[in-house]
Parts: sequence; structure tokens; C-alpha cells
Amino acid sequence: MKNNKLQKLIQQGASETVEFLEAIKVDRLAIILSSFLNHKGGNLIVGVNDQLNIKGIDPTISINDLRSKLTNAITPEAPIEIIKEEIEDKAVFILKVSEGTKQPYVCNDTIYIRKGSKTVKASTEDIAALIKNRQKAELHWERQVSFGVDEDDLDFDLIRIVMKLSQENGRSSYQGENYLEFLNHYGLFNNGSFTNACVILFAKNASKYFPQTRVRLTEYQKNKTDKGLLRDDIIEGNLFEIRERLENYVMNMGTRSTFAENEWRRIDFKYPNKALQEGIINALIHRDYSRFNSHLTISVYPDSFVIANSGQLPDELKVSDLKKNHRSFPTNPDIAHIIFLIGYIDKLGRGTMKILEECKELGLKEPKWTNTKNEVILSFFGPDLKQDVFIPSISDQVSDAVNDAVREILNDAVSDAVSDAVRNRLINIMNLLYANESLTLKSLVATLNSSRATIQRDLTLLNAVNLLKLQGSDKYRTYSVSDALKNKFDALNK
Repeated sequence: MKNNKLQKLIQQGASETVEFLEAIKVDRLAIILSSFLNHKGGNLIVGVNDQLNIKGIDPTISINDLRSKLTNAITPEAPIEIIKEEIEDKAVFILKVSEGTKQPYVCNDTIYIRKGSKTVKASTEDIAALIKNRQKAELHWERQVSFGVDEDDLDFDLIRIVMKLSQENGRSSYQGENYLEFLNHYGLFNNGSFTNACVILFAKNASKYFPQTRVRLTEYQKNKTDKGLLRDDIIEGNLFEIRERLENYVMNMGTRSTFAENEWRRIDFKYPNKALQEGIINALIHRDYSRFNSHLTISVYPDSFVIANSGQLPDELKVSDLKKNHRSFPTNPDIAHIIFLIGYIDKLGRGTMKILEECKELGLKEPKWTNTKNEVILSFFGPDLKQDVFIPSISDQVSDAVNDAVREILNDAVSDAVSDAVRNRLINIMNLLYANESLTLKSLVATLNSSRATIQRDLTLLNAVNLLKLQGSDKYRTYSVSDALKNKFDALNK
């Protein structure tokens, strides 16, 4: 959360979804968070007093330790996100929870709810309403018994890994070592039977019981009507196996190419791996597994990447909500919670924001969500050519002699401690700057498919050894090779 947003949130004061505490008191934190879980979710800001004055907290407090204590204090277990921010040179913690899917939540043997801006004990009527909502949830497809499934059908090595990861990162309140107890703790094993959600997550052969778990991955040479398919795979397995295969595919996609409109100029680009992975894991978590004919298809075209998923957005969400921070309404809360426990998602509705930010940073067109009667579609696109942030390939513009000279100069200029990956990226930056005379930070970030912070560090290093020339203010700065190097490279390039 950026400081201006945090300041605005503080200025608005306490509400049914916002509360403040001056100091970290675990019991009080747990009580307030449990009331949020029994209501609409909320933000608890620690380090701010009732008069909205920023007092700050000890910045060395362990977030994982605090999360573990809070997780153990609330029953049933719920995901809690803790973010450390600095405002007015003081540290504050923001504790976030979404509306709970397993209400009522209990803290210190008591059920609390929000009444306006106050946390109060729930009345008998309040508790009855929460239990009624819980009973409706228990009839959900995820919680239904998967008949014919026994222990031999499950991958207990995978369950062991998930159990260990969830304990190591402090998100799990189960600290035992018994696999069945772990599954029972999270509602995946009840009364001697495994649930549908358990099969989706951990079965050795999930498609044997639910053929709809299969995913189709198709890569087209041109467009959807083209018969020349580059790939057409049916991927089977449990959710973790399918995720791993799809993420391996994404990691190995490499550079894509498109052509600038009205000019014969090839533009190379890469999709942000993290954004594609976020889209894939969201699709696997939120798809409608209850329908035998449901589907998840991934279609890859030269300039787009499309994920189509059976189901619909929850009634509480519109497509426009996905472009801003929003509450999370998981279609499959049991599945989503297990994925949250091992850190694949934050479960607080920020994943779509990450997708938008990653694509924007690389100069790609804004991804598009489409919500139809039967499916939700997420489309990624190639570069936004109007932004003019992509730059031509350097292969035809820099001679071997110049490339060798760049490599030799950098080997002499930078420390031996610099890794090969960093050294190669520095060489690419120097070649790009020479081939294009001058470039902005934004252009380099988009072309090299690296984070802004990474390229900024690289440029700082190159400038420190006097290899660059900087022009303009911080906001409008351009980078080029130094005049001495340019003259040397020009001579080699003749």
C-alpha cells in the first residue's frame, strides 16, 4: 500500500472495515481480526492511536511470528496478511483479512462481530445467522464426499511437502505430523472420507474421478482458424501437477515477435512470467469443478495468450473491480486456502492488480477480463505500440567487433564478484544504448524483461565506472554510452 493511500485510509478514521491500535497486543489484535472475519473483512492498522496520530511500532518485530500467534488464536484458521509500511519515518503494520468462508470465527472462546466501527460480542441472533451461513457453505461441492477414494489414491509425498511448507512459512495453525490430521484440520477429510477438494489437490490420478480437471493447451501458428498447430496438449494430474507443467511451459516460452503497424519493423517482446503464472493459478483455483463438462483452455497466439475458464465471476464482483484492490470471493475456498498456505496466492484480491502492474511495466497492452454466461476469460496481449517503449533488435546493428569490445571493457570495469547473469545483462544494455543512441529506463525495462529496480541498479553500476552519459532530469532522463566509447565503437563498426 503506497503512503498516500495509507494516509488517506488513516484520515478516514475507524469504520466497519477499518480499526486502529497503538501497540501490538496479540489478544486484542486477534479479537478485532475475528470480528472482521465474521463480517466483511477489514484492515487493522497498528501503530496509530485513536486520535489518528502515528506513533509507530518496533520495526524489528517478526511478521511470521506475529502471523503464527494470530493464526493460532483464531478458530477455525483464516488467512491473515501482514504488511509493514513506513510513514512519517515510523513503522506501522497493516493486518488484512477478507470475509471468512467458515464463519463463525472464535477467539478466546468468544464470537465477535463488527457493529459500525466497534468490535462487540455476538448476540444469540448474530451467532445463529453466522451458523446458518456456515451450513450453506458445508453443502458446497468441495466439501462433498468423493466416493471410492481411499488413502492409496492420494499422493502423500505431496501432502507432506505442502504440510511442511505451510508450517515453515508460519501460515498453518496445524503443527503436527499426521497427514490425515492435517487433511481433517482443513476440511479435506471428514468422518473417514476424503472430499472432492482433496481429490482435486492431492489425487495421484485426479482425472480418473473428475475428467473435468484436464486442461487443454493449444499454441497456434497464426490464428484460431489456422490448421498449423504448434502444440495441442491435454494436461492431466492434480492441481499441483497441472500448475507445474503449465508454469514450465510459461518459463520456456522465450521471446515473441510482432510487427509495428504500417511499418515493416519487427518488435520482440516477452510476457511477464509472474503475470502469466498468476493468471494460471487463479484459473486453477477458481474454476467450476462441479460441472462434469467444465473446462480450462489456454490458447497461445503470436500476439496474445488467452486463459478461458468455466464458471462466472461471483455476484459480488464486476469486471471493473478486477482492476483495483477488491475483496476475494473464492469459488473453491478449501482449495484456495491450501494454495494460500504455501504462499502461491495472497487470497486478498490483489492478484489481478499484480497482473496489470507486471504487464504495464513491460509496456504491454492492458490485459482484458471477459465474464460471459459460462466462462471467465483472461487475455494477455503483446506490446502497446502506441507507447513506443519497444526498441529494435540489436543483432543487425552492432558488429561482432563492437560486441567483443563491450565485453572486454565490462570485464575490466566491473568486479569479478559480479555474476555472469548480471554481466551479460550489462553487455546487453551497452549494446542497446549504442545501437539506439539513447534510451529511457522504461524502454530498457520493457526490452530486457527485467524489473525496473534491476535495470536501475545496472545503470547505476555502469554510470559509476564512467561508461554512460546521462541527460535530462530524473523523470525524463535518457541514457547513452559515453562520448569516448561511442567514438571507439563507431570506428570498430565501419
